[in-house]
Amino acid sequence: MSMHGHRPKRHAMIGMAVVMLSIVLPLTPASLILGTGNDWITMGFGNNEDDGHSFSVYGATRFDNGLLLSIDIDGYTDQQTIHKRYSTLNLALSYPFSFQPWPNVELSLSPTVGVHLAGNLGLEAVQNLLHRILGRDEVALPEAYQELKVMALMAASASASVSLGSHRLGVSALASSVPLWESRFDFSLYYQIGKLITIGVGYHLPIAHDDHPVRSIDLAQSHGFYLSSLYQTPLIQTTWIIWPGTGFSWGGFGIDVLSFGQPKRFVHADLSTVSGIYYDTEGFQTRISALLFRGFLLQVHYSNGPTAKGSIYRRNIGMWSLGWQWEPFDEHALLRPSLSLLAGVKRYNLNMNLSQVIIDEIRPAIGIEAGLGLGRKNGWVVGSSAYHFRLGVALHYTFAVSSLTAPDPRWDRIAQPWTLIFGLALQIDHDLDTGVR
Repeated sequence: MSMHGHRPKRHAMIGMAVVMLSIVLPLTPASLILGTGNDWITMGFGNNEDDGHSFSVYGATRFDNGLLLSIDIDGYTDQQTIHKRYSTLNLALSYPFSFQPWPNVELSLSPTVGVHLAGNLGLEAVQNLLHRILGRDEVALPEAYQELKVMALMAASASASVSLGSHRLGVSALASSVPLWESRFDFSLYYQIGKLITIGVGYHLPIAHDDHPVRSIDLAQSHGFYLSSLYQTPLIQTTWIIWPGTGFSWGGFGIDVLSFGQPKRFVHADLSTVSGIYYDTEGFQTRISALLFRGFLLQVHYSNGPTAKGSIYRRNIGMWSLGWQWEPFDEHALLRPSLSLLAGVKRYNLNMNLSQVIIDEIRPAIGIEAGLGLGRKNGWVVGSSAYHFRLGVALHYTFAVSSLTAPDPRWDRIAQPWTLIFGLALQIDHDLDTGVR
């Protein structure tokens, strides 16, 4: 079809976007979440091949009447077979209809309409700017689509849940379709802990209507059974999902820029989360995620990426541990030293040329960490959560790593029994009695 044949449809989609925006302009936003997503958020499980679905930026505004306006911009690359890239943009408007037929049971239905764009959105410059900041290789690939496709988006999600005190157990289903691009179906079972943490297991089925071979990697990555988590505070929201059958992992991080106006409801900490960035003596970045409950600690350290700039080898190393944290001073002290003892397992994964597995082994590991909390624990409160930073230095010992050999010249410096890391972490204390939102 000629470009002239596409214009009436394209004009109709642009008109639809204008109508959607005109609907929400008179409304008052209750939240505005701005965030980004990336395939390096693996929690140590995924293989982080840095291919297929590569990165995203997104925004979502929920208004006082419940209406939700969202925009998602995603970048996709195929560095293995087709050696091309493409991008997508979704602008969508949805509204949740909620019903409560019985006191502890809630049903909801959310129809969605929107506009979907696919093709060249100029994201190569954005991705490579990020890679330059991180000191990683740039990804130079030609665009797979010579023109921008503009299409309609239709979707609907439904859920049913039952409250179990302050927690909730539920099931959900989602169907979406862009008739000339793809359809997606999703079914999941989830458990929500006090509106703070939601964990789920589900099945995702993508169906392509555009059969360009550049899309094969992305469709294969996000197909089948998955595990997921959603973490929501008044200020910060994070998501994580992994498909164990494909090894693909994806995570997102967003901030509600309107949350600072919320009333301060924090009184005491029932549960704490920790997120941080540390560095080892080789200069590799390690990310930390942890749950802290009455001194008991569940912690994840993970690091991934190329073993050196320009290398064909990619590492994905994760340590999952249980431990105990001792903090002698109370929450009002300006400087609060802490000491943590950890024991768990460490995974060493090494890939070559994005997909060929060289090493994938698990070893027992132990660790000790010293921390220094900066400022009073309740010095910075947003809603029902209190935020404070802490410095940390940790020493880990991994057993039986001498058998992990690889042709990569830098691997011997990575797979060492002793690992020293140091950096900065953000601890968030949650008052579950006053509610998360």
